[in-house]
Amino acid sequence: MTDIERSSEAEAFLDSRQYTAPDVVSACEGWTAHEVTAHLAAAAAEITRHLRPFLAGDAVPRTRTFEEREPAYRAMDDVALQRRLETEETQLREVIGHVLARDPEAVIPWTGRTMAVAKFLPHMRNEFAVHRWDFVGDDDVSYRLLSQPELTQHAVDVLGEILLRAGRRRDPRPDEDFDVRLRAGDGPAVRVRVHDGSARLDLVSDGAERPHVEFDPAARTLFVWGRRPDRRGRARSHLAQPDLARLQALLAGY
Repeated sequence: MTDIERSSEAEAFLDSRQYTAPDVVSACEGWTAHEVTAHLAAAAAEITRHLRPFLAGDAVPRTRTFEEREPAYRAMDDVALQRRLETEETQLREVIGHVLARDPEAVIPWTGRTMAVAKFLPHMRNEFAVHRWDFVGDDDVSYRLLSQPELTQHAVDVLGEILLRAGRRRDPRPDEDFDVRLRAGDGPAVRVRVHDGSARLDLVSDGAERPHVEFDPAARTLFVWGRRPDRRGRARSHLAQPDLARLQALLAGY
């Protein structure tokens, strides 16, 4: 077995929930801190539900939707839910460790596509960091966690089309091509591209003259996930107004 320690993102989420009332309205539309916690507990349990039969050599089940897997967690008492999240996260790390010890390159069916098992680790780190921000907002911990380049890379590499699906339904000019960079310092930029009717995110390294918006790294992560930082001044646009409005529509979250 490969021992996997609890991530700093999970630790920060669990710690912050102890001091956050369950009915605090979060930045995730329609959800309180309690519903955000239920979402994460259900996600961890669903991944484990896939990996256990995979380890046993059995068929991997269909991935259940949020609406199928989350109601039982939402119905829990909030203290019990927090304990359940901690348990589900621990069990998830254990089963991922077993899978990776046997096959570091293991891939399973997930949400109608395939997912490398190792990718669930940065995925959950993203989920814990972003959803903690949903009820805590801009603080030093959020800035530190959301600034990590590997979280941005995972979001782009694994969710590069999914993060734009909802936004495409709000796209004011859906038939026009679009190509804009989200920059944060000197590293690779996140490219938001619509071409031939499809939309996706990529990481690119090219000239600063391209149409772009400049962010601090944590603000860019939030923007990619459809969030907007609490503090103004963390994003500076170098786009024409219609293009900025279209970018904001495209990156509306999912």
